[in-house]
Amino acid sequence: MSSITRRQFGGIALGAGLAAASHPASAEAWPNHPVTVIVPWPAGGSTDVLARSVTRRFSEQFGQAFVVENRSGASGNIGVAVVARATPDGHTLMITTNGPITNNTMLFKSMPYNPTTDLTPIALLAELPIVIAARSQAPYRTLQELVTYAKANPDKVNCGTPPLGSVAHLAVELLMHRTGIRLNLVPYRGSAPLTNDLLAGSVDMALDLVTTYLPHIQAGTVRALAVTSTAPIPQLPDTLPVQAQGVPDYQATGWISLLGPAGLPQEIVGRLNTASNTYLALDETKSLLAPLGLTPLGGTPADLTQRMVAEVEQWRPIIAAAGISIE
Repeated sequence: MSSITRRQFGGIALGAGLAAASHPASAEAWPNHPVTVIVPWPAGGSTDVLARSVTRRFSEQFGQAFVVENRSGASGNIGVAVVARATPDGHTLMITTNGPITNNTMLFKSMPYNPTTDLTPIALLAELPIVIAARSQAPYRTLQELVTYAKANPDKVNCGTPPLGSVAHLAVELLMHRTGIRLNLVPYRGSAPLTNDLLAGSVDMALDLVTTYLPHIQAGTVRALAVTSTAPIPQLPDTLPVQAQGVPDYQATGWISLLGPAGLPQEIVGRLNTASNTYLALDETKSLLAPLGLTPLGGTPADLTQRMVAEVEQWRPIIAAAGISIE
């Protein structure tokens, strides 16, 4: 199984800096032909929609076509492997959620790439908060009421989760770890059947992306107990974060970032990072992201590296304690 350390992540910036000196010509001429942007997920999802919006902006700014190519499979590993093997000339990039570049290294026994040595972080783009939801007739209306009820009724609360190893699944494991409650986890292959069972009352509660349950929460057929971000979100302003409801050191969100292959020249990294931050600051971008349940992030390549490190450090003990493995 791949092992990631803070020291290894720190080496990314050094490797990219050396690459900048060894590829000056390619950096100066970039981009001199269309740029492929791999999305390791199927078309139509939040990541894909964001990627197509970003690439349209990049195409206008850099004077070359930035073309999204969906390469899904193996929980994102197939698409990321394509980027990891690409020539680091700035003409193959990737926009992905965090799973394939952090959590998969702990969930899969073998990986076709090592994100610490095979990828160059460029920019954080957006965060995907998760909502903890309950059936409308559940005997708890807040997270603390759920914790109290679950402690009095161990293994009696049926909690539906999306696929094994997903951020929503890990968020449940983290909640149990932080609060000491025991829920009866019911894994589903996707959001649609889980949502149907939550609405029907076949499961008592569930965790998924905000956009999955937002219409049902607004209609009163599902009750929002908490969001897993550290701050309230615009889509559910009256729903408090888990941390604000007495569970310390809790954050469990998906997030989307821009990366390239290892050895990407720093000049190209800098230009793409600046363009990304400019894009995220636009009002039209914020208007696009809100209905998708996305919160703009931004920052430096170092911020993305730090986020990757923190993600691994948070989830490694949780994954180990729960014995979660995809293979």
